[in-house]
Amino acid sequence: MARECMVSALTQLLETKPLSEISVTEITNKAGVSRMTYYRNYHSKEEIISSYLEDIFKAFREDTASAVEKGGFFQDYENILYCVHFFEKHQHFVRSLYRSGMGDLMMQSMTSYILGTYYTEDKGLVYYYKLQALAGSLYTIYIAWILRDTRDSAENMSQIIYDIYQQVL
Repeated sequence: MARECMVSALTQLLETKPLSEISVTEITNKAGVSRMTYYRNYHSKEEIISSYLEDIFKAFREDTASAVEKGGFFQDYENILYCVHFFEKHQHFVRSLYRSGMGDLMMQSMTSYILGTYYTEDKGLVYYYKLQALAGSLYTIYIAWILRDTRDSAENMSQIIYDIYQQVL
């Protein structure tokens, strides 16, 4: 619970100023936790972000494991819709990361997830680079959608993504 409060507090603070200008005191005050609680859970402000990203993608991996085992993810509209809804749920965090110049952390987590889930050596170098391109383009699509305040419906975005990747993968 304390960790979630600190993530939420940091996300809110990142909406108004860069990470370098946010103090531990501001985070703990906004989160309603003590400095001891902060240091028991984290060693730095950056660790709040990286730890939360790990948690997000771990939960995503667990939630989508059965779809991946059935032979695909981007070949199925319903799975893409789930993915879009998942990122919609985390849009404030993602927007804050991007606006504070730390979107690369999200990109790295997304790439790691995609490669870890879909790539094996036997699939070859071309497939490896296709997955790299997939990670980069998905990140760009999600950021563009989130920066447009998710005005386009999740269903519309899912159809766009589905159409794009039917041609690529």
